[in-house]
Amino acid sequence: MENHTNLPLSPADEKLILQHREIFSKPVKIRLVLDDDPASQKMSSFCEQLVTLLPAIRLIQESADGELSGIFLSDNIHFMMVPTGKLLEAFLLALHGNETLAGQDMGVDAGELNARFTVPAILKIYVIDDCPYCGKAVPKGLFLAGAAASKVHIRIIDALMFPELAKSDKVKSAPATIMDDTFRWTGDFKIEEVIEMIAGRDPVQLGYDTLKMMISSGDAERVASLMDEYNTMIPAFRDLLTTEKWTERLGAMVAFEYLVEKNTALAGEVLDHLWEVFDTLDTAVMGDVLHLVGVLNQDSQDRRLKAVLEGEYPEVVRGVAGEVLRAGGRGKGREG
Repeated sequence: MENHTNLPLSPADEKLILQHREIFSKPVKIRLVLDDDPASQKMSSFCEQLVTLLPAIRLIQESADGELSGIFLSDNIHFMMVPTGKLLEAFLLALHGNETLAGQDMGVDAGELNARFTVPAILKIYVIDDCPYCGKAVPKGLFLAGAAASKVHIRIIDALMFPELAKSDKVKSAPATIMDDTFRWTGDFKIEEVIEMIAGRDPVQLGYDTLKMMISSGDAERVASLMDEYNTMIPAFRDLLTTEKWTERLGAMVAFEYLVEKNTALAGEVLDHLWEVFDTLDTAVMGDVLHLVGVLNQDSQDRRLKAVLEGEYPEVVRGVAGEVLRAGGRGKGREG
């Protein structure tokens, strides 16, 4: 065995990693997304050590640039931690790919899950070092991610490395498993319960991150179809349409355009919700909401457009309102 005593890994963790050296005969790519926080430095150091011990790993480093930092083993498996012990075992297993993850004996048929899950889900599992149940919960989440890679995205977060995230998710103990920012399990969970929740939940309960994931992966029309099928707005959709993050808002606007084609009445209801918060929005967001009014192109919106045009709004916002009125063949002769 080569001497790696200069690396800050425990002897047991180093030995565990080296046991996989011969197994990874072909290159394995992982993506390391870095921010300027101490957690990123720790994950970067770990990845450097990992590559030293497992030369087959190809490390791609990127700046976070608004994205959450962490180690991405695939598009749907995201570690925000430095894995050790049992969690390192789970991490190394995930490196072997979806087939290996789905091949774990969890007492359920992995082959059925992809068909049962009609809409994607994001599972966040908060962990801490030396947690007796974290090493049981994480493999179950990874099993689901391996069996239904296009439907289940898993984010494993060290609650002590990312205290602000843990605080925002109201995490008080570990493991804590959260789905769609709505459903949660404290401690180890029964995998059957999570499966039933993913398979049977109402799309209205989909969270912001799940909708964002669907749209960013090219599934904007699917979001519109879900709302059309249930004839109701997903509340998180309004949040996406009004976020100040332009790229996320743009994707939601594309989904709105699909919704206009599929269910014009429901698209009008969505705009009603946007008008309720219109005065609280950033100037750029106001302009995009007015653009959506133009996409819907209904006379019923004229009263509100005229109120914006004549109200105490930024000049650029009033200009957009005038453009939308004129583009619809209404309000001609008005100044923008």
